[in-house]
Amino acid sequence: MTQRYLRHRKIRMLVCSFAVIIGASACWAGAVHKATLIKHNGGRAQGFVRYLPASKAFELKAGAVTQSLQASEVAKVVLLEQPAQLQQLVAAVKRGQYLAAIAPLKKIKDEYEMFGPDLIAAQYLAVAYLNSGKAAEAVRMCEELLRGNPTASKSGEFAGIYWDALLKEKKYATLRRILEDAIQTGSRDIAAVALVKRGDMDMEKGESKKALLDGYLRTILAFQDIKTIQPEALYKAMKAHTAVNEHHYAEKWRKRLLSGYPNSDYAKKLK
Repeated sequence: MTQRYLRHRKIRMLVCSFAVIIGASACWAGAVHKATLIKHNGGRAQGFVRYLPASKAFELKAGAVTQSLQASEVAKVVLLEQPAQLQQLVAAVKRGQYLAAIAPLKKIKDEYEMFGPDLIAAQYLAVAYLNSGKAAEAVRMCEELLRGNPTASKSGEFAGIYWDALLKEKKYATLRRILEDAIQTGSRDIAAVALVKRGDMDMEKGESKKALLDGYLRTILAFQDIKTIQPEALYKAMKAHTAVNEHHYAEKWRKRLLSGYPNSDYAKKLK
C-alpha cells in the first residue's frame, strides 16, 4: 500500500472516531436522531436512529452495535429531542404566515420521516399550501407522505386537511371513495371527521339537504362523544339549514354551539 493510501485511510478513521465521540454520524449517511424504539412486543432499543425508506426499516446504532428493525415491528418512536423550530412554525401558520413557513416545514418533514414530527410538519405544511393557493401541491405532498407512512391516515387532523385539499381540487370521485372507506372502517374519530367532509363535498356541489342528512346531522346525533368535531358539525349544520331556509333549526344549532362549545373557533365566528 502506498503512503498516500495509508495517510487517507488514517484520516478517514480519525473522522469516524471523532463522530462517535461527539455522538454525530458523519460516517453514517442519512438523517440521524437520538431516539428510543418501542416494539410491539414491549421491547425497547435506544441509540442513534435513522429511517431507510427503501427497505421500510429503522437502523439503530448503540455503541459498536448496529441493528435493523422493520417499521412494522415498531409500535412507537420516542425522540429524545424534538426539532427546535417546529412549534414556532406551527404558530406562524396559525398566524397566517404561510409562505415563510413552507420551506422550513418541508425540511422538518423530510428530515424526520417516520419519527413523528414529520406528521405535524406535513399537517401544517398542507395548511400553508392550501392557504397560499397551492391546493395541488398540498394534495401531492399528503399523498407522498401516505405512500411512505400509510398509518398517517389514522390521524384525524392530518386526514381532514388532506381531504380539504382533495375537495379544493374538486377530486370528488377520489374523495368520496376515501371518505366512504373511512366511515365504514375507520375509528369513530376518523369516521366523524369523514362525515363532516362528506357534508362539505355535498355543500360544494349545491346539495345542502344531502349535506345535512348524510354529513352534519349524522355527526351531531350519532357522534356526540367525539367532542373535537362537534363545534364544526354544529356550525356547518347551522349554515346548511340557513341555505335551505330552515332558520328554526339553524337557531337551535347556533344556541347549542354557543352554550356547549363557547371557546371553540367556530363559536368565535358567531361573536
